[in-house]
Amino acid sequence: MKPVDKVLFELRGHTALLTLNDPDRRNALSREIVRGLLSALERSLQAGARAIVLAAEGSAFCAGANIDDLRDGWMEGKDPDEDPALLFRRLWQLDLPVIAAVHGPALGGGMELLLACDLAVASDAAWFAMPELGHGVIPNSAVALLPRTVGWRQAMDLVLTRRRVSAVEAQALGLVNRLVSPETVLEAALELAEDIVGKAPPGALAAAKANLRAHSPVAWERVLASPLDVPRSEWQEGLNAFTERRPASFERFWASIAERSAAVNSKEAGT
Repeated sequence: MKPVDKVLFELRGHTALLTLNDPDRRNALSREIVRGLLSALERSLQAGARAIVLAAEGSAFCAGANIDDLRDGWMEGKDPDEDPALLFRRLWQLDLPVIAAVHGPALGGGMELLLACDLAVASDAAWFAMPELGHGVIPNSAVALLPRTVGWRQAMDLVLTRRRVSAVEAQALGLVNRLVSPETVLEAALELAEDIVGKAPPGALAAAKANLRAHSPVAWERVLASPLDVPRSEWQEGLNAFTERRPASFERFWASIAERSAAVNSKEAGT
């Protein structure tokens, strides 16, 4: 049986359409998808695309990072060439307009993929969430990109509470630009892309994006290093709990902090 491409490439007019194609795993970001998207971006440039639209097959836009890849390398920086943050940085730095066509749930890494795009068209049935902290990990790209999109307080709310955000609220927060019916998401995103590149020259578009980035810089080296800030024992428990389909047990980590604080207080009291 011929292997299935996890990322599909198609040129629609002047727009490169890149489609996540792992519906059975709800398009979770895996090493294969990261490689596929990076390759498809370069193919888009070689093909002379003027804009890029990211879409997905199946019921979900992207259900987050692949848990096995998080556990087996990404949390410890062992896959520098396949780190999702490199994909997000590449999208962020492109001169071409990049538009996300979000027809279904965008969770965790799917939210980060959305945030790395310039614009987003979403279905009114889509929803969004950042569940990472509940798994003992952090949304390392989102903590850099989200405050620029929704503001500091709202970013804190979404990251710390991990709550579900409806499409309507997502538009109000500025996470998405346009809401359309589920069956018209892709065409609406493609039309927006063609409208942008059909009415502006490439140099001016590139200069606009470059200067927008310059006035709101992202410390990408900090983004790439930040997973190492999370204690290994905590993310191991969180990811193992997810895989084993059980609630994560983080109480011992809180207890350890309390014990250390008590020891420090006792030592200070004795001096």
